[in-house]
Amino acid sequence: MGKKQILFIIAAFVIIGILTIIAINPGGILNKTEQAVKEIATDSVNYSKDIVYNGNHFKADHAPYNDQGHLYLSLSDLEEITDLDTQLDGQSLILNYQDSTLTYQEKVVQNSNLKEDEINEYQVKGDTIFIPDRHIEKFLGIQVDYYLDKQTNTISLLSPAEQQKENYDQEIGSTIFLHRQNVPLAKYEPRNGIYLGGYVIQDEYIDTSMNKFNQLTGKEHASYFRYVGYGKPFPTEWVNEVIAAGGFPQIAWEPNNGLEEVQDDEYLRQFAKDAASAGVPVLLRYASEMNGTWTAYSGNQELYIQKWKLVHNVMEEEAPNVMMLWNVFTMPEGTIEDFYPGDDYVDYVGVNIYNVVYHNDSLEGKSDFEDPLRLLDYVYNTYSDTKPIVIGEFGATNYTVTDGLFHIDFATEKITRMYKHLPDLYPRVKFIYYFDVNNLVNAPEGRKINNYAITENERITNAYASSIKHDNYLSGVQENAMNEETFSYRDFLFKYKSELFVDVQFAEEYLGVEIKEIDDGTYEASYEGKKFTIKREDLTIDKAAFFEKREIHGVPIEEVLDKLEFEYRYENGDLHIYQ
Repeated sequence: MGKKQILFIIAAFVIIGILTIIAINPGGILNKTEQAVKEIATDSVNYSKDIVYNGNHFKADHAPYNDQGHLYLSLSDLEEITDLDTQLDGQSLILNYQDSTLTYQEKVVQNSNLKEDEINEYQVKGDTIFIPDRHIEKFLGIQVDYYLDKQTNTISLLSPAEQQKENYDQEIGSTIFLHRQNVPLAKYEPRNGIYLGGYVIQDEYIDTSMNKFNQLTGKEHASYFRYVGYGKPFPTEWVNEVIAAGGFPQIAWEPNNGLEEVQDDEYLRQFAKDAASAGVPVLLRYASEMNGTWTAYSGNQELYIQKWKLVHNVMEEEAPNVMMLWNVFTMPEGTIEDFYPGDDYVDYVGVNIYNVVYHNDSLEGKSDFEDPLRLLDYVYNTYSDTKPIVIGEFGATNYTVTDGLFHIDFATEKITRMYKHLPDLYPRVKFIYYFDVNNLVNAPEGRKINNYAITENERITNAYASSIKHDNYLSGVQENAMNEETFSYRDFLFKYKSELFVDVQFAEEYLGVEIKEIDDGTYEASYEGKKFTIKREDLTIDKAAFFEKREIHGVPIEEVLDKLEFEYRYENGDLHIYQ
């Protein structure tokens, strides 16, 4: 057999293999969670050659490189990013940064007691000088490191001042609690507890039975949900099944043909009347996840808000037992507030949160580091000052086709972390629903990527059952709730020179202080006729997902509280404020 024939046969086998892989796992078709992530990632900045300094991203003209365990950064990039003062005269190179100086003579560092085995020269490639990280850190005081554990091979630079600022959410971290009296209740809101909810209508392992789910997890759930397309009738039969199981319904009502179909007509009025006839609380999650681009009702904020108000008004007239739930996906954050219809038209604010091992069905998109609590923080901090919070869907991957492996430890850890800490750290969360679905079986073709089910594996079932034993997870509607409420604020705070700084959002939205910027380092604060100036410190932290940054504009919270004469105390590292 000739070489050409052999090559032809090999090529044929390769093509057949590729076609087989495509047939088994067609690319570009993701489940809902991963599709959401894909839409966001498409618009993300490519960080592969960026340098991060004090939270801002600068494109490096000369890519950093690694040589014998040391990172080298181009001098020209350092000059642009750090306001470095450079003096180059023949064989002499002097770098000045703030109060620090780095001197080279004939490429060799001078102001040093370096050991023989330490690097002592900079390198030159072409006409470009590259400075080793060791010298930048030791002599200029700028910290150099890979960004996000080398996931993106991106360099992170921190100035000496930035290095003194400590992100206050390490592991569980500290929380600011605000205690208030006479806080009005939302419809059916539990003041001391979280309604326990689930989605089991696709869990064939338990025959989609709510009673079996309650039995298997060792606790009755207060609520269950299902999806209903706009235009479909109210699911009376299913609602009666929920009631028979001891719960009340959440209905994810989705105008999947676009917002134009939503009119004040016979269909909308009948749906509302049927909801009223249920005779139990109904949590209506209308047109959720609008902040992304993957729904038929995304993109037009004005029309969305107009239709939301229409639905709200009809429900208010026809179905007073309906709670209107405005529910987003945890990302992208940037579009969330554009769709908010206003406090007068919303009973509860919700967010859907998923912990997946990989984003985009890609091994390069590993996301096991994402913390379910931090994925909650943005929506929680933004809205819980005025609205109780709902976790409309929560799921954690226990198997994924991306790597073909089980991730039981991953699932149990994320589930335990979420349910263990919600009652104590997030008192404004009033509902949580677990998304108990094996998408490998129940999702449409092309979306069979993750298994979120908790009923198929004993370890996962036990982890969930153990976590929901907490008395604060409620199995039924809470009556006669108190008017005293505890608010909390997390993640957007840091310590600097032993002072606790919290984002200006907390002072404005939670304490009611009016804040005006005087200059880059000073704010003017006003509260009930009192005016005073306070200093400002900024810190940039990683967002909960991907490789984006968030800027915290911090104010010294104790100084603010002292000026306002608010009572406060520390307990176990947490700050408690009484207003």
